[in-house]
Amino acid sequence: MHAAYFDQYRGPDISTLRRTFLKRAGAVALLGGLVQPALAAGDAVRGFRGTGSMNITTGEDWIDTFFTGGAEAIVHYYADDFVFEDVTLFQTINNKDDLYRAFLPFGNAGPDSPAGVHQFDVVRYDGGEASTHRGVKRSGVPEGYTAELWGTLTADILQGAEFDYDEWAVMNWIWKATHNADFLGLPAKGQTTHTRGITFHCYRERKVVREFTFWNYRNVAIQLGAAEPQVKFWQAQPGN
Repeated sequence: MHAAYFDQYRGPDISTLRRTFLKRAGAVALLGGLVQPALAAGDAVRGFRGTGSMNITTGEDWIDTFFTGGAEAIVHYYADDFVFEDVTLFQTINNKDDLYRAFLPFGNAGPDSPAGVHQFDVVRYDGGEASTHRGVKRSGVPEGYTAELWGTLTADILQGAEFDYDEWAVMNWIWKATHNADFLGLPAKGQTTHTRGITFHCYRERKVVREFTFWNYRNVAIQLGAAEPQVKFWQAQPGN
């Protein structure tokens, strides 16, 4: 999602941003500190700052923090060693500097924001404890691929497979956006689009160590007049 707004976002030099981020990070590094209110004793919240098994409040917390806490808060939901991936946009990030910069556009979410106005809603959450696990890599190169091509296609997929995780989650969500500028090269200013997406998280000690996010770009392109809707040829037609 985030790479779609690099052209619209014009801000300070990343070194300046990083200095500001580090200056404030000491206050928010553990549990969101000054950005997020501390949990009261006995609070039953199960988001990133809560206790017990993660559940749908985890997804709601993750989504909401983009807008209520901004980049400075959301980066602390990720472990020091992590991989973030937006499959739709070929965007893979494995360090806090780049992640912080990628999340910046969503920190200015007002009506006049260059990135427009966005609403994300988690619809379904599936997840659970995982003891201690790691990703299982496929060995060898399948027939029909050169080693070079296979390596290129799988490089991002395999990043972070060595990280241990103790919980996992799959979240289905809806994204509604009112655009103030073009979107991925498509005329979109003044238009509102909606689409669905899915995020797979691996957690270790209540922090994200691996994230895969995929969202339906084609549905947005259809709404902006850049693609035709899918003909549902498999459905029975009247009179047939």
